[in-house]
Amino acid sequence: MPSKPPQRARPATDLAAALLQVKGAGALTTAAYRSAMGAFLSSGQAVTVEGFAAYIHQLRRTRSAATVNQALAAGRKAFLQAAERLGMPAKEISLIRGALGEIPAVKKAPPEVTVVSPDERAKLLEALPLRVRLIAETLYVTGARVSEVLGVRRDQVKTNGAVELRLYGKGGKERTSRIPAELYRRILAVFPKGTYLFESRAGQHFKREYIVRGRIESPVERELGSRQFPTLRVNRVM
Repeated sequence: MPSKPPQRARPATDLAAALLQVKGAGALTTAAYRSAMGAFLSSGQAVTVEGFAAYIHQLRRTRSAATVNQALAAGRKAFLQAAERLGMPAKEISLIRGALGEIPAVKKAPPEVTVVSPDERAKLLEALPLRVRLIAETLYVTGARVSEVLGVRRDQVKTNGAVELRLYGKGGKERTSRIPAELYRRILAVFPKGTYLFESRAGQHFKREYIVRGRIESPVERELGSRQFPTLRVNRVM
């Protein structure tokens, strides 16, 4: 029986192979994109933009927003790269880009925020060791990041009636914030000397991780029964 002549690969097969060659910005992104496209090709959906849109709609029911959005990003990149690799006309590539752009991403829900009442705030501060309590009060009054407050040096404190702290945020951005004179006096009573306003007994400023994870989170969990300290919003109404 004569053998059959070799058949030309079907376009869908060519496209599927090209989709798996997707490349991201780096090795990790490339691996994640290829894994996402492998899952799409195993889903049974048609290897078309329409099939990919149906696949994303399917994912929305069972997967997190981050997973769905990553799969969508992978598909957008993969289909466009595959179209160019397969030599599709520019007009067709433009149509593919438009169709991919119409597949909506999943909006991530905002993090749950718990408002701390004045009584809870007082309870929280009382649960902290004195040195850490002063840092926590300064954070509360200024609304600054932990790293900003811990990095304040004594020569960055200005006392002209009000007490002003010169803070440096991300990228070295400078700003000033005020704290009550009464709080400043209590800080000096506990931290009387040193280069930094809040300085460890070893003569160094405290590390953010030491303060937040070891010294603040545990008392918060114990006193307020919460594991969500980073998302607590303090009620500033006295």
